[in-house]
Amino acid sequence: MTETEIREKYRDLINDIDFDKLELGLKTPNIFQILSVARTEIRHSNFLGWLLDPNGNHGLGKLFLTKFLRGISTSDIATELDELDIEELNFNNVEIRREWRNIDLLLIFDTLVICIENKIDSKDHSNQLSKYREIVNENFKTRKKVFVYLTPTGEPPTTQSEIDYYALYSYQEIIEQSDRILKIHGKSLNNGVNQYISDYLTTIKRELMKNDELNELADKIYKNHRELIDFVFEHKSDIASELYPVFVKKITDSGWVMGSKHKGYARFLTQKLNEIIPNKGQGWPLKENFLFEIDYYWSKNKAVFKTVVSPGDVEIQNIFRKAFENIEGHKKPRGNKWLVHFQHSWKFDTEDLIGVSENEIIKILNRDWDKITEIVEKVETELLKHSAELQKYLE
Repeated sequence: MTETEIREKYRDLINDIDFDKLELGLKTPNIFQILSVARTEIRHSNFLGWLLDPNGNHGLGKLFLTKFLRGISTSDIATELDELDIEELNFNNVEIRREWRNIDLLLIFDTLVICIENKIDSKDHSNQLSKYREIVNENFKTRKKVFVYLTPTGEPPTTQSEIDYYALYSYQEIIEQSDRILKIHGKSLNNGVNQYISDYLTTIKRELMKNDELNELADKIYKNHRELIDFVFEHKSDIASELYPVFVKKITDSGWVMGSKHKGYARFLTQKLNEIIPNKGQGWPLKENFLFEIDYYWSKNKAVFKTVVSPGDVEIQNIFRKAFENIEGHKKPRGNKWLVHFQHSWKFDTEDLIGVSENEIIKILNRDWDKITEIVEKVETELLKHSAELQKYLE
């Protein structure tokens, strides 16, 4: 598109009343969005545990728990929970355990135990469902047991052997129950509790079920302004690209030379090493056989500095190995392709750095730069002793 076309389409977008509605909705405070826990399973389990506790300070008493039990009792698998017997349970003595023996939620009555496995983005793995059944059966031999598999839409377990043991339940059913409770009992609840539950419902609808009114607005806006939105998405910069120049500045200010570039990695050499490192390796655009590397994007919540020997001529790799073995802190690298002999990591969460000034990011880098410099200088000193061997492979 031309600049004129982009400007025209942009004006159409910002003058769309649905765009104003979406912008206003996204600015509405929501405690779960503020705390960034919208898709965190353990946080969902904690909040559900609070709602399910008849003795909790939410003021609902056994209302939410009773509706939950009735929903479970309709499953053909939950044979030990009869809908007609629910009111006979002792709600005054219910114990709610969270993350007990890695079980997400455990509801313990005098005569009944309900084990809940909560899955939002992940799937069951490593026979965990059968392990949980064994734990519950072993620890509560005399009580009835019900096992529940909770997912956004009520999908069955991926472990086929457990399908016959776990009753299915969905967040859609939780939404329906909670909506009904708020409509009927909302005015009698504490204002704070009412807001918490409302925020939770909004979060489930928007993040898990994708059926919140803002999702619908977003879909409508996209359909009406698809060409502009696609163009922006395809050409926008991302945090990895925005951070790269900051690393370039820090590295070059240190007197070093940038190496092969790739999204999320800052690679470099010292001035002296740049003159002797061969370019006969495999994998990097400039084919360097060795580089210092900082992974600032792909390692979750941290940056990782490494010395990396690339795949290639074994004789060249052996030169690096001989040099590195003489350096204190050397570790034998795993694998036989990309060889990492030295490594140092520090806290560096890219999500926290969106919109942060270059100076603030430099301050974060400065905290560990002395350690990086120390390793770089040690490596340079030893590799320069093997300068003649390495230069034989220079083109």
